[in-house]
Amino acid sequence: AVVAWLCSGSSGINAEYGQTEVFLLFANQTPQDILCKDIIERMDNDERFNVWYTVDRVPEGQDWKYDTGFVNADMITAHLPPPARDTAVLMCGPPGMIKFACLPNLEKLGYPEKSCLVF
Repeated sequence: AVVAWLCSGSSGINAEYGQTEVFLLFANQTPQDILCKDIIERMDNDERFNVWYTVDRVPEGQDWKYDTGFVNADMITAHLPPPARDTAVLMCGPPGMIKFACLPNLEKLGYPEKSCLVF
């Protein structure tokens, strides 16, 4: 089976995945900034779709079961599939997130450059 994961920041994600397993690591500034969270949560009921969030900050007193901080190697290892021949990494988001968080950590973890697409 083909495995894909998406690393997305800010806005604008859409997935049609058929039999493909999808992992979404979705980075935002706060939980309130997560666009379409209700739709994403419904998609997460499908065993082929997996979502994990990280935010820069959580408002005081708000419960948050996900990560805080920039995308890092520990998050990728814990919540996304490892590098494999049939794994594609699709990334969109702010240039700083891609350049300083996603790409260096993917390289560090052994994801081949040819399997990583920034759009």
